[in-house]
Amino acid sequence: MTKKLEQICIISGSYPTPTSPKYTFVDQLVSAWADLGIDCIVISPNSITKQITKRSNVKPREWSKTTLKGNTIKIYSPNYLSYSSRNLLGYNTANLTIKSFKQSVFKEFRRLNLKPDIIYGHFIVSSGIAAAEIGSIYNIPSFFAYGESSPEHLEKIGVQRISNMLKNINGVVSVSTENKKRLIERKIVSSEKVKVFPNAIDSKLFYKRDKQEMRRKFGYSESDFIVAFVGHFINRKGSLRVSRALDGLNGIKSIFIGNGPDFPTCEGILHSGRVPHEKIPEMLSAADVFVLPTLNEGCCNAIVEAMACGLPIISSDKPFNDDVLTADNSIRVDPMNVEQIRNAIKLLKNDTSIRMKMSEASIIHAVNFKIEERAKRILNFMQEKIQKK
Repeated sequence: MTKKLEQICIISGSYPTPTSPKYTFVDQLVSAWADLGIDCIVISPNSITKQITKRSNVKPREWSKTTLKGNTIKIYSPNYLSYSSRNLLGYNTANLTIKSFKQSVFKEFRRLNLKPDIIYGHFIVSSGIAAAEIGSIYNIPSFFAYGESSPEHLEKIGVQRISNMLKNINGVVSVSTENKKRLIERKIVSSEKVKVFPNAIDSKLFYKRDKQEMRRKFGYSESDFIVAFVGHFINRKGSLRVSRALDGLNGIKSIFIGNGPDFPTCEGILHSGRVPHEKIPEMLSAADVFVLPTLNEGCCNAIVEAMACGLPIISSDKPFNDDVLTADNSIRVDPMNVEQIRNAIKLLKNDTSIRMKMSEASIIHAVNFKIEERAKRILNFMQEKIQKK
């Protein structure tokens, strides 16, 4: 008889707090599990180094959050030291970070005297590695999510070294077919351990609102054509490429949600900067199209969220987008080609019919990416792997 999963220990490099809404996608999955009756314990170590050097917000040592359905998630944040990722005489200092992170997690795991049914690490470095080792020591099935945007940091640490640390992992949740391919090509894990589960959205938060009502709420003109961007203001995400694409385009306004060094400079910016997570779907609903010429992703949450809010998507033609975008709801462009980005924006501005069809297709397609269903599928996958153990 198959044992019902009752408790999962989640290891994550970060977890959102009211003052620092990072890794909301992890919280959405954990909250969905909690609402399915799983007792969720999160260990999310706090980097003292980043706290000092980057003046990041101090996370509470212990705290809890309540889901919308009234279920409680307990979060614990022991301290550790991080050492960046630098090569010193052939040794990458990221290995010191992994060691410190693992020690912090191990100590907390023992302090709490945990006996979960599953250990789940979000991202390989360092959570997945910690999950694999704890699972091996305590004979607990272990899994990790591979959602990294690039395998470059894995190669710096050493692919064979990482593969050895993950040899006892029971299964891998890959956020895209491209990410699965990256893992298998580098022989980090075997193909039979990996299954693809694209990222998903909280459909109770991300859905299409009345456009004109949202525009009135934020003080935007009801007649403007508005382009939305959500992501870090960095080269990989393409905030400046969108800004340059919008330069010289008359009658177009823009919303840039995020933060970082590459602040947009085009004319007609209605908003530029961070907003509370719950405000993002309202601002997206006020827009006409979503543009994100990203260079690399695992699976982009911002794209799926924009789809759920009924926006046509202009994004990268790279394979990491293949699992979430279709020809019906998106225009795929070379993310480095500003002219292609500009032409796609102009097309959707000038052709209302295409824009409306893509908007409807986005809403229909987004139904496939509900966090509740993703949470169930991942639980079933882990249950199946445990049975084969």
